[in-house]
Amino acid sequence: MRLDFSIKKKDIIQSVATAFLPRKVLIPLEQEKGVLCAPLVKAGDVVQEGQVVAEDSTVSHGAKIHASIPGVVQGVRNCSASDGRSKPAIEIKLRGSFSHIGKSERSFDWKSWGAASILNRVGALGVVNTFSMREPRSLEADIAAVKDVAEARIFIRLFDEDPSCQTDSTLAKVYFEKLLSGAEILKEILRPKEIVFACAKNDSQIQTLLLPLRSDEKNLVLFVDTKNYPCGKKASLAPLYKKFFKSSESERQIIENSLFVDAESLVILSDALVRNTPVERVYVHVFGDCLKSSAVLKVSVGESLENVAKQLGLEQKNIGKIIVNGALRGYSVPSLETPVSKDVKSVAFISKNDVADYSSAVCVGCGSCRAACPAKIYPDIIFSHVVKAIKTPQDFIRSSVLCIECGVCDAVCPTKLPLCESVKILKDKQNV
Repeated sequence: MRLDFSIKKKDIIQSVATAFLPRKVLIPLEQEKGVLCAPLVKAGDVVQEGQVVAEDSTVSHGAKIHASIPGVVQGVRNCSASDGRSKPAIEIKLRGSFSHIGKSERSFDWKSWGAASILNRVGALGVVNTFSMREPRSLEADIAAVKDVAEARIFIRLFDEDPSCQTDSTLAKVYFEKLLSGAEILKEILRPKEIVFACAKNDSQIQTLLLPLRSDEKNLVLFVDTKNYPCGKKASLAPLYKKFFKSSESERQIIENSLFVDAESLVILSDALVRNTPVERVYVHVFGDCLKSSAVLKVSVGESLENVAKQLGLEQKNIGKIIVNGALRGYSVPSLETPVSKDVKSVAFISKNDVADYSSAVCVGCGSCRAACPAKIYPDIIFSHVVKAIKTPQDFIRSSVLCIECGVCDAVCPTKLPLCESVKILKDKQNV
């Protein structure tokens, strides 16, 4: 089933704005999936902007966590995280002067550091790879995983994983030179066989920007039909590459021997390495019918979603749902106090008029989810098993492991049932 998620021209964002500086931040101690860092500060400590405030010494190549503002540590407390769960965060109240923000930019000769030192700096400066929004990882760890591959390649995705978001597609155009700078940093570390730029078939602006690069035979352009979702995951790009460039490698080999990065990760990598400053701010697409306007904002890590939305005219009384990281791939979060973390790439503020009541919604047996599912499983049957404890044959239960968590079933369901989350619950149980 072909699903068209095109964004109307009038809604396309073509610039990046800087969010207001916060008076307080809540910096989550988990910025990579499954990696909970230990705080290095306590209540009452005075911290400088960019100071390391948490790390996990038990993880190789982990990304350190830094203070995004100067101030006084209030302590560690739980808050709603970007995946909707309660997680610990360091609270800092603003006090003192900034070390980096507002200062004149100075460029560093990072090439003189050498490949090993550059790689170490990627982790030390806290760069996270957000290629998969559901599984953010330290970019240093992802690079290290393919560093010893003889002919590694780099995939650079220039469009968004979730078609309801515009972060990567906007950054790829607005900060194309920074993106190329980030790619140069990766080339210096990995010495790859080739770099594959994955761009949308219908994005003529990006294709024009890529034209000068194609004179180098090591730069390849992979044209992707972004209307046919899912298309931005590793499992989607690998077979397309194999077919388009007639590769003899298996899809699994292509995935295992490649580094996959997105536009935001490269722009942030360039910001960090070229200026030799830690990751204190990230780029977030903020939109929704509860706001008077939408934008891609450069936001301080730890800033609350409420303060970010207020800059765009939040109508707080009408909020029905807050969705982080896209309608198909994201999570619903319960609180406006939820802080921005390094894996947050978009936030949608949906009005009450647009939110279905799950307590009364029932499956109407239309079969839309089955027809749309790229994995050919039956989300409606699995939903009934998980939510209503309806007895289900083992074949249906075991099929949940095939789910690629694309969220298409949620998108096509007329009663807006949480089908994808239900399948994931069962999938996680099967994988234990």
